[in-house]
Amino acid sequence: MLEKRLSSRELAEPEAWTAIRHEAFLLTALGGRSTPTLLASGEDARGPWLRMARVPFPTLAQRLESASGPLESSWLERATRASFAALATLHEATDARGGLAVVHGDVSPANLAIDDEGRTATLLDLGLATFRDAPRRDGAFRGTLAYAAPEVARGEPPTVRSDLFALAATLLHGVTFAISRRGTTAAALLLNAAEVPILSPELRKIAERGPGHAAIVACLAHDAEARPASARDVVLALA
Repeated sequence: MLEKRLSSRELAEPEAWTAIRHEAFLLTALGGRSTPTLLASGEDARGPWLRMARVPFPTLAQRLESASGPLESSWLERATRASFAALATLHEATDARGGLAVVHGDVSPANLAIDDEGRTATLLDLGLATFRDAPRRDGAFRGTLAYAAPEVARGEPPTVRSDLFALAATLLHGVTFAISRRGTTAAALLLNAAEVPILSPELRKIAERGPGHAAIVACLAHDAEARPASARDVVLALA
């Protein structure tokens, strides 16, 4: 079991309380499909809390930390299919009123767990997720800049297509064994993410390695409209 609580700083932030309540709602709606299973949630003298079933396999970040080079190509092909399938399930979540229009908002290696066979993926940490009933946030950037879509780095609201970009950038880290964006300061990294296309001509060549790698390239288009329309479209293309 894993328990999530707010930090002492977050306890003073109403937005953080709202975010963890929303995360409990979304985890309940998803019922453990592509996300951890929520066991219980509530509030006590120490603030709000979530208790979730522990995901039984490592995050991509953990795999990269223990690897000595790029992850094996056939494993990444399978993991790409599984990861986009998990994202499609998240985006397609519903409740009694219909589609929830969920956007994860912070897909990164630390928030993507994949099993040893590369056939099952789980998306972690819905603390920055947006959905149908959630109030719009201000334009301040939230998330992991190294993997964020350009439009999100510019302060635009996250969308399905920005999640596709973030997932593709996350998987690209496994392909290249390197973070594709760097900056000497947070401001430099923000500018890099917003304005500089992540794909060099050399990186585009990874599309030749297989359909999963081609999907990664397609989802890394700098212009959101040039990316696939949905994670389900990517899954169908990889079927």
